[in-house]
Amino acid sequence: MFFIILFMHISMNTNVLFSQNFKELPERVRDSLLIKIADRALEKYGPEYNRGYLTPVVKNEGEFESGAHKGEVCYTVTYPYDKSMELMERNFSARVVILENSGNTIWITFGNGYAYDVEKYEKMEKEGFKVKKMPFTTIKKPVGPPLF
Repeated sequence: MFFIILFMHISMNTNVLFSQNFKELPERVRDSLLIKIADRALEKYGPEYNRGYLTPVVKNEGEFESGAHKGEVCYTVTYPYDKSMELMERNFSARVVILENSGNTIWITFGNGYAYDVEKYEKMEKEGFKVKKMPFTTIKKPVGPPLF
């Protein structure tokens, strides 16, 4: 019984933290929470794009100027990678877009150049569709000196 109560307490506190308005939080706490949200999204839709060896970069992107989220503030969490170890189409392995007021992930751009509209895919999952994880791909690095 104790463990059930403890689990409920922890779950409620986690939900409260994730549903807070991020601009009211200290920067370190905000960035840490945004990275956790982005990590969850990547784990669900493209786990191999979280390379894990460099710290993600959090940036306030300001307000959307048009579209479904016009006037809403968003953050991006960008996952860098070591270009001496691997190459991708983009300068990052993944970039996750998160809304400030709700903490919802709305978009993920992967290093292979493809992107997922997370809002669309979450609606599809509720309707019973299975969304596949983004397969991990890199550009092969040339080995040795140039041929000419």
